[in-house]
Amino acid sequence: MSKKDSCCDHEDPNHHEENEGHIHEDHGHGDECCTEDHNHKDECYDDHDGCCCESGILENIDQKSEKSNKPLILMGISAVLIAFGLVLTLFNQPHILFGFTTIEEPISLLIFLAVVIIIGRGIIKHGVKTFLKGEVKIELLVTIATVGAFLLGDGLEGASLMTLFYLAEYIEHFALDRSKRSLSKLVNLNPDIAILKKDGGEVEVNVNDLKVNDIVIIKPGDKIPIDGVIINGNTSINQASITGESLAVSKAEGDDVYSSTINEEGYIEIKVTKTSENTIFAKIINLIKESEEKKAKIDLFIDKFAKYYTPTVVLIAIFIAIIPPVVLKEPFLQWIYRGLVLLVISCPCGLVISTPVSMVSAITAGTRNGIIIKGGEYIEELARIKAILFDKTGTLTEGKLEINTITPHKIITKEKLIEIACSIEGKSKHPIAKAFNEYKQNNDINVKEVHNFESIAGKGLKGVINNETYYIGKKDLFDYNESLKEEINLIIANNTNIGKTSVIIGDKTQILGFISLSDKIRENAKTTISEIKSSGIKTIMLTGDNKSAADNVSKQIGLNSYYNDLLPEDKLNKVEELAIKYNDVAMVGDGVNDTPSLARANVGIAMGMGGADVAVETADIVLMHDNISKISTLLNIAKKTMNIVKENLIIVISIKSIIAILGVLGYISLLEAVILGDMGITLIVVGNALRIR
Repeated sequence: MSKKDSCCDHEDPNHHEENEGHIHEDHGHGDECCTEDHNHKDECYDDHDGCCCESGILENIDQKSEKSNKPLILMGISAVLIAFGLVLTLFNQPHILFGFTTIEEPISLLIFLAVVIIIGRGIIKHGVKTFLKGEVKIELLVTIATVGAFLLGDGLEGASLMTLFYLAEYIEHFALDRSKRSLSKLVNLNPDIAILKKDGGEVEVNVNDLKVNDIVIIKPGDKIPIDGVIINGNTSINQASITGESLAVSKAEGDDVYSSTINEEGYIEIKVTKTSENTIFAKIINLIKESEEKKAKIDLFIDKFAKYYTPTVVLIAIFIAIIPPVVLKEPFLQWIYRGLVLLVISCPCGLVISTPVSMVSAITAGTRNGIIIKGGEYIEELARIKAILFDKTGTLTEGKLEINTITPHKIITKEKLIEIACSIEGKSKHPIAKAFNEYKQNNDINVKEVHNFESIAGKGLKGVINNETYYIGKKDLFDYNESLKEEINLIIANNTNIGKTSVIIGDKTQILGFISLSDKIRENAKTTISEIKSSGIKTIMLTGDNKSAADNVSKQIGLNSYYNDLLPEDKLNKVEELAIKYNDVAMVGDGVNDTPSLARANVGIAMGMGGADVAVETADIVLMHDNISKISTLLNIAKKTMNIVKENLIIVISIKSIIAILGVLGYISLLEAVILGDMGITLIVVGNALRIR
């Protein structure tokens, strides 16, 4: 479906597929048919770009435009002229013979006609132009109704009708602007200027001119203009624009920082790692702008329905105007008037806009919470989800090992065992060593001096403490002593705390104990799973880990079920199988191996900040903060959105039907048709959609 340019009435085809740039201020419209000396707002209300439901709600969301008072001035002039013309009707005016008709109040009529020309020339022009292209738009219908009112001898109603329609369009644009205000603020967060450190000095440059490895200076209180890594200084960064979390995060040398975030405290220097068009913030903006292209099925249906709705009502209006006078000998002018009322009521704006404005509110609510939703279709799908499939490592868990149990053997104490382990592991660079170093810091372990430290590839570590040689690592590390290997097997068989991710500690003659490690479960994982299950959705884990590790995680957080020892292709097959079983499934993952599964699920959700780029690109929704609790927020947004979409459709259809019936029966005037059947409905559906937060 093509979208109209917001000021130029040309088509810009967008491709819809089922399965990223610094945004700077655009000082021109970037289209040949637009003139540079026209303000965006002025054009929309002067030359008239069509009903607000015709253009994409998120179009030009990244462009900064000044508010214009011109529409208000035009409406003010029109109101004054209408009042003046109305006052003149109280006085005697010369009658003018026009053909077979006598114009009784020609001065007032000319004033009312001037109102139509002043405020309605753009509306009339647009209506006629689209009609010549074979389209029937509300502007044409209002133009016909206005002309009809004048021909019926009521210039006041004709002028008032055009003025009210102009006011309705103005209010609709204002309401829609409000619905996307949060997104507009977000996309304009990034600064245009950066302070480049060059030849020992500071130079202000455009962000677009920065190159990878440039050094940029960020002072306290400044927004970070580009993605980079800190090479000098420490600070706290407010990352709300990226993650939705307002709590500042401490950053030191070697830490990544992102464009649009705020340096709250210290002076830092960063080395640029991505150009402006490739930053995470730029990707977010592009995803938001592209999200409107991926419409929900209900939205596509309404678009198709609206194509036939207006012409059908126009035909009915013509029949209403002709059949009763011809067949039933009813007053001709009376039924023409009722036909004109029905023409005005036939505007599908409220119907067409009811779904997209709800989807934009949902995307805004998601963005505010650090959730990037790539299209309305995924909101609709989420509301129907029956099961959510989770990857384990990096999704339900942090992908970081932590010490789980300490099991001393024989006469050694638990304190002595962990002291030996932390002392030797402190010399290692192996990922497991990080868990021991963290445990040491959190528990004030008093480490001993280690001599003759040795890392034995693929097996473990060796070191001397107080003239005693200790070993820490896998079972293979103790191959030098056959009796020790038998002892290890016996201990493992009799101790359920000892799993696959365990290290063995011993000396030359005996086994001293075991320390088991496990992948750290994400904060809020248990609460999130509980909330998901309470809404009737099954929670299932798909993991490549062994049964013991999978069962441990499943029991801790309360999953419905799990599948272990899965290779990437096994995961994909399992997603296929579960999709058949549950009809609608979502997949949550973060790694490259999750990409096929994310693509196959009805909705793919990626843990963004720490996840693989390909997973983020493939996913339909991205959690920017790696916060699993956001899934509950996401589900709530989806369900609330679809409820409001249904409410809006019921509201629009009900009000339109009632007004149409009353209009045919003669109880609704042209002015009331505009106020209730057009402006009123649009304001109701937009206001209802704004409840999505």
